[in-house]
Amino acid sequence: MRNGLQFHDLSVTFRLPNTDIRAVDGVTADFPAGTITGIIGESGCGKSVLGLALLGLLPPYAQVGGNIYLDGMPLTARDARRRLGTEIGLIPQNPADSLNPARTIAAHLLEALLPRKLSRRSALEQAKQLLNAFGFSAPERILRAYPHELSGGMQQRVLCAIGSACSPRWILADEPTKGLDRDLRGQVQETLLSLKKRGVESMLVITHDVPLAQGLCNQVAVMYAGQILELGPDVWNRPLHPYTQAFLHALPEHGFQPLQGVAPKAGERLPGCPFAPRCPHASERCHRERPAAYHPQPEQMVRCFRYE
Repeated sequence: MRNGLQFHDLSVTFRLPNTDIRAVDGVTADFPAGTITGIIGESGCGKSVLGLALLGLLPPYAQVGGNIYLDGMPLTARDARRRLGTEIGLIPQNPADSLNPARTIAAHLLEALLPRKLSRRSALEQAKQLLNAFGFSAPERILRAYPHELSGGMQQRVLCAIGSACSPRWILADEPTKGLDRDLRGQVQETLLSLKKRGVESMLVITHDVPLAQGLCNQVAVMYAGQILELGPDVWNRPLHPYTQAFLHALPEHGFQPLQGVAPKAGERLPGCPFAPRCPHASERCHRERPAAYHPQPEQMVRCFRYE
């Protein structure tokens, strides 16, 4: 295996008292080192659960199948947690759950910076630089503030600064622009692009922000019902899977053309392609068999019998 991140037949099932919910369903994908990969899809498709599996942060009642590899070596949940905050950085999506209301922003940033064996003075100076990079014009004031004294957008930018503080090789950004206006989203995009200068080799960006994914990512994975149905560098201009095509047609720039039908319910696992009930091209085979991964081009993957 080459350097990078690989998922091999990864599944995540939540074992609940009255039902089992398969949130990630047999994901196999290759995210090469040196790339920024976006993961897009409707809410509930499994994007964030895939990220939690990578970080080893799933709850105890989650059953994980398959394997994750980093640079060709198996990445267990224990290994991932050990590397979090050093080799792997996290920019989580919910500031209210991620920032301790009893601690200042300085305390949060110092916790991320001091393991790099910086002096407190050097760490504080670097914290100011990080906040400047994420659009704070008065970093000293922000360092003294508590999370509740900042707006939701400001809190989200603080999370971006914390996640990049350790200059990790990989960053997982889960909705990094959530709650930000257009100008601040553009600023976060530019800052994420600049992280390679700080030693960040690769990023996995889970997002609903299509303009962010278009401007930031080298390749995009399209998820639906727990599966990656398409992966490639140019899904915007040459979408292959019928779901990707329908997803893009529903965007404002394409006239809000609605996607017909409804996604499978949580825990519902169809025998064939999960998109078959909504697909205008579906045949009987699509409802009966799950498509394999086809590669029309070396850097493209699509799970659809039309490319067999």
